Amino acid sequence: MFGHITGKIFDLKGTKAIVDVGGIGFIAHSTPTYLSKLKTGLTASFWTHTAVRENSIDLYGFETEEELRIFELLITVSGVGPKSGLAIISVAGVNSIEEAVATGDTSSLTKISGIGRKTAEKIVIELNGKLVTTKKGDMRTNEDVDVFEALKSLGTLITN
Repeated sequence: MFGHITGKIFDLKGTKAIVDVGGIGFIAHSTPTYLSKLKTGLTASFWTHTAVRENSIDLYGFETEEELRIFELLITVSGVGPKSGLAIISVAGVNSIEEAVATGDTSSLTKISGIGRKTAEKIVIELNGKLVTTKKGDMRTNEDVDVFEALKSLGTLITN
């Protein structure tokens, strides 16, 4: 629904920021790390995911597009909802999640409150092969890699 929002921080409470965009206050659930960088009255930007449920519409906001992409992959895993996905990113961070999936390390994921052994195993199994880390540490999906390889084979120069 909303891919990105920018506005003044109206209020910060717990894991939520109220972002004033054109006189409308959007409540964005976010990571404590990002929220700690924000100040009331200053402008901030969020990469967003809108979670629509039967009785609620919630906005999840992230500092980087990579955090958003990891979050959206996490919530595709059975047993991982938006709140759990946000908790995983908040505690582990993008690089640790990528490493855990790449190495099959479920123990690092089970240290996160609400993530048990079975859910950690599902995350590792279902996301294995969906995340590719490049030298710069940014995340690419297999589809991105396929596109880059196709462009290289056509002789197109790619710069990152």
